[in-house]
Amino acid sequence: MDASTKNLFLRASIYFLMGTTYMYYLSLFAPLGTNWLDWHAQKIFNASEYLRLNGYLSSFGFSVWSSCVDCSLSEWEAGLYLSAPSFHLIPYILINHIGGKEALFLYGPLLDKAIIISTAALVAEIGIRILKSAFPSVLVGMCIFILFISSPWVYKMIIASWAEIFFIFFALLALIHLNLGKNRLALVFFFIAAFFHYIWAAIISFFYFAVLILPNFIKDQGIANTYIPSSFLDNGYNKFLIPIFLISPFIFFSFLRFYASHHILMSEGSSLLSRIGIAGNDIHNGGLIGAIQFLAGNRISVCVSNSESLDVANNLNTSIFIYNCSLSLMGMFLMSLISIVGMGFILYRNKFAQQILVPIIFACFAFIMIFQQALSAHLMGFSYPFAIFFCLGIASIVNKSSQYFSSKILHIIFITPFIAGIVILSTRVSFLTGLNG
Repeated sequence: MDASTKNLFLRASIYFLMGTTYMYYLSLFAPLGTNWLDWHAQKIFNASEYLRLNGYLSSFGFSVWSSCVDCSLSEWEAGLYLSAPSFHLIPYILINHIGGKEALFLYGPLLDKAIIISTAALVAEIGIRILKSAFPSVLVGMCIFILFISSPWVYKMIIASWAEIFFIFFALLALIHLNLGKNRLALVFFFIAAFFHYIWAAIISFFYFAVLILPNFIKDQGIANTYIPSSFLDNGYNKFLIPIFLISPFIFFSFLRFYASHHILMSEGSSLLSRIGIAGNDIHNGGLIGAIQFLAGNRISVCVSNSESLDVANNLNTSIFIYNCSLSLMGMFLMSLISIVGMGFILYRNKFAQQILVPIIFACFAFIMIFQQALSAHLMGFSYPFAIFFCLGIASIVNKSSQYFSSKILHIIFITPFIAGIVILSTRVSFLTGLNG
């Protein structure tokens, strides 16, 4: 075993220890704990159990999406959820099929935590390569890992996961393998990621189609080589395979939904215009400001709603809570803005960072600009990818600040409480999360 492999094994062991320790801490002190919220657990079970009882290929793969308890799932009379097929629930469906409800409620959250910790490790390793810091890679990796795992966007996925956790995990694996020249594996991971969340995949597919097609009309021939490694373009691969593998599930699911809508008598789910916020009655659409409120980690409204649990007779305590809660969210918002600046430093003339991060950045940007009502109504899920940019951006600022210190040791001494302060702030904001996420 060479030195680099030993270092990688050491970092992986540290990531696992840090991740499990932080999860244990959350289980003890987080008001909502680390298990699935009751309503989320019931939704996952109902969707899985409906398919088990009625046939996994029944209703064209669509299922119920309800938090009702002790429902008659074999004689379901309400509408089926057509916004998305149940393919993204396959891991939970398998657990429920093998072990039933108790196994699902036990192993489902553990699976989510394993995927999240693994994603944090991937992001940490990507950050080590991007930053090329003069500091030991184990310290850089630890810094990035804890910033990711402690962020409020990640905590929301711990207690009520969305398909984004699987999509981001497999998308990162695809991008890493693409950069390493392992093109077949990259295409496989792209396809798996797209099956878990076909909308995110379709947006990234649009990005790749654009960088491949637009140079035919606009003189910028080097852009394809910037975002698609030459190992893919120069090895006889059809350059359109990446966007094709990403868009295929979107096309399939779109036709499936169209066909199912004409054969299922009752259905539920929001229309595209409703998710954008221009359906005519869009009370949840907060516009662009509403779409970026996730930068604070939580809505400002949690400071009012959570205060209701305090002693209403003690107006002073209520006022103190609302004031300090608001300050915490403002602090998180400021740190998010700083991390965005740090991302700018990362992307500047760094081809590896551009190839790995820009497709996901574009997808996030497109989601914010287009699905304004969806982002305003749901801080969960859609905001999860921002945790990647947050931890890498802060790490970039920390790395760049080293030039202002006379020695690396002095820099480490001062940076340690800075990172600790951000982790504490992130944890504090996570603890403010309400029952609806």
